[in-house]
Amino acid sequence: MQLKVLIVDDEIDTLTALKTGLESEFYQIVTSQSLGEALKILKRDEINIVITDLKLKDGSGMKILQHLQQKKLEIPVIIITAYGSVESAIDAIRGGAYDYLVKPFRFIDIRRQLDRLREIIMLRQENVRLRQQLESEPTAPVFIGLNTQFVQITELIRQIAPSRSTVLITGETGTGKEMAAKAIHHYSPRRHKSFVNINCGAIPENLLEAELFGFEPGAFTGAVKSKKGKIELAHEGTLFLDEISELTPAMQVKLLRVLQNSEFERLGGVETKKVDIRLIAATNVNLEETVENGQFREDLFYRLNVFAIKMLPLRERLDDIPLLVQYFISKYNDLNNKNIQGVQPDVLKKMLAYRWRGNIRELENMVERAVVLCQETMIKLDHMPMLSVGDALQSIPIEIGMSLSAIEKIVISRTLQFTNNDKQKTARILQISPATLYRKIKEYDLI
Repeated sequence: MQLKVLIVDDEIDTLTALKTGLESEFYQIVTSQSLGEALKILKRDEINIVITDLKLKDGSGMKILQHLQQKKLEIPVIIITAYGSVESAIDAIRGGAYDYLVKPFRFIDIRRQLDRLREIIMLRQENVRLRQQLESEPTAPVFIGLNTQFVQITELIRQIAPSRSTVLITGETGTGKEMAAKAIHHYSPRRHKSFVNINCGAIPENLLEAELFGFEPGAFTGAVKSKKGKIELAHEGTLFLDEISELTPAMQVKLLRVLQNSEFERLGGVETKKVDIRLIAATNVNLEETVENGQFREDLFYRLNVFAIKMLPLRERLDDIPLLVQYFISKYNDLNNKNIQGVQPDVLKKMLAYRWRGNIRELENMVERAVVLCQETMIKLDHMPMLSVGDALQSIPIEIGMSLSAIEKIVISRTLQFTNNDKQKTARILQISPATLYRKIKEYDLI
């Protein structure tokens, strides 16, 4: 999403330099040399951010802030001021401005301010979207994230949901495989029928067949009356088999028959039953490797793998962490009657460097614990001790005598490795602009 930024300054050279330096795929820059022209632009265009000099030839930049407040427009304003007018800039902050910059400012400082505001604006917009979704579809699974790859996954889920095809969902523990399965069911024609969930790895092998296929009286000791299995209960609905790699070879054969012929027999029964189900399977292991090792049937794998969805680990969508954190804070505020506003900047910095082996589930658990413990309005590192003692971003060995450039090269190289060479995420973690990162990559020959 491209944000429209209005920059107001009566020096044409400053405007030209800022427009050239800031305009990108993320920011469209609109410029104005006067207060009057700026007010006209605000009436005409949908501006997302305003950067204005405090002193203009035809008035004060504060007039812009006051205009926005009168119109009840939530557009953040950054004030630019000379060194001798800092007190006026502080007054502007008290009056509602987002922040101020003192001339001469560094280009990286203004870019950093824009990037922070972009995060805030995206958070607001996503929160509005989530609230609208919850109000219109209170039972719908909620996907939280603006990461490009993650958005593509959610779009794929909506595209394949109306079909009858089987789906194989892969991904690490805690990445949201079950939620993806529920979303496929929710957006399918079967949404008003049952969604039946069974974890193949959580049920003892000798009981799993009875759980899946049901049984007749006398099928085993204790079976005194017939019972429907999960497959039968999912008739005309969706059957979700989690940890499908745990199925024994014998169970794989029986499941293959269900997929091929839509029929089965209960354990101990002789009557063949027909069933209409949409099967979704999930696993956190590489099924192709288990096929090569002879542990999983190749024909069953291809029956399951009609549509494949791979859920992203959290370390590959770090840009979604602020959204997820705010969502979980809101969720556990309601459950615990709290009013926590967010996390402190150093907490977010640690989160962006954390490995998140438990992925979103680990993040949610950490936020829940912090909300319960926090007695203030902002969550601090004290409330999330695992961020300090856990498996954070790889430590960097520094030896006496190493140059600063050598240390910088190692830090950038390791961070690029951590983010799988994602330049935007790397720049965010290191708190530098993408332009600076690209320059450093070239300087240290890290391409």
